[in-house]
Amino acid sequence: MKAVAALAALVGAAVAVVAYVVISEQQSSGVQPWSNELSDNVFFARTIPFVLGAGIAFGMLGAAMTGSRPTPGRRFSGATIFGHWLITIGFVLALPTGVWQYLGGIIDKELPLRLYLIYRVHYVGAAIVLFCVAYFPVYWWQTGHYGLVVPRGQWKRHLAGFARDLPPRIGRPLARALRLDPSSAPPAEGDFTYYETAFSFPTWAFALALISLTGLIKALRYLMPVPGPILWGASTLHVAAMVLLVWKVLDHLRYVFGRWPLVAAMTTGRQPGKTEAA
Repeated sequence: MKAVAALAALVGAAVAVVAYVVISEQQSSGVQPWSNELSDNVFFARTIPFVLGAGIAFGMLGAAMTGSRPTPGRRFSGATIFGHWLITIGFVLALPTGVWQYLGGIIDKELPLRLYLIYRVHYVGAAIVLFCVAYFPVYWWQTGHYGLVVPRGQWKRHLAGFARDLPPRIGRPLARALRLDPSSAPPAEGDFTYYETAFSFPTWAFALALISLTGLIKALRYLMPVPGPILWGASTLHVAAMVLLVWKVLDHLRYVFGRWPLVAAMTTGRQPGKTEAA
């Protein structure tokens, strides 16, 4: 299994590299008199299938290397740590450049960098994020590690646990609004807190799915006609997803830096009292 997954990852990486070289040569051939910005737009759109394919292949490799059994003494596997830091790099590149694309126009200011370079950095970050969006679901599916997913029929109990963890001023109104019973016996807490299972991971998944889907629609317009209303809606939701992701990053930093062992666990994979690799 490991050999097959390694071969799939190798083939996926090779295809992505060959596609990159071929598309680069086509874009720089001078056949199309495009500007740097338009050329980068088309280049990014054409490489998306290969980026997603490489993410799937490496997700299979990560699953084969990790296996489906928990690793004693580890909270995160090496494959999870790899994906976490890779998507962090993607955010560092894509979010600030994406924010500036919209904010710069609103405040009518320009950076010393040419606009096409800002877009180029944004596309590099977006490609890394798309790779991880394909990588993680395949890895989780292959390993069966669903620790961050609320089990079927347990949503109310997890939400009740989340409400109990909040300050009373927020938790009590939330419990009343969702008709939760704070006094009910909570399910046994696993490797992740109710905050992570009932709130943090679902919002991460929603924001990443939204920005990926709308970004794909925006990129598709450089390869085929996309109706104006659909493109307008995708662009609007793309900005909304970007704002949500900025908020999620800040909230994530607030949460993990207040719990330093989590930072150590995402570096070494180990956290006291945790036994399952995610």
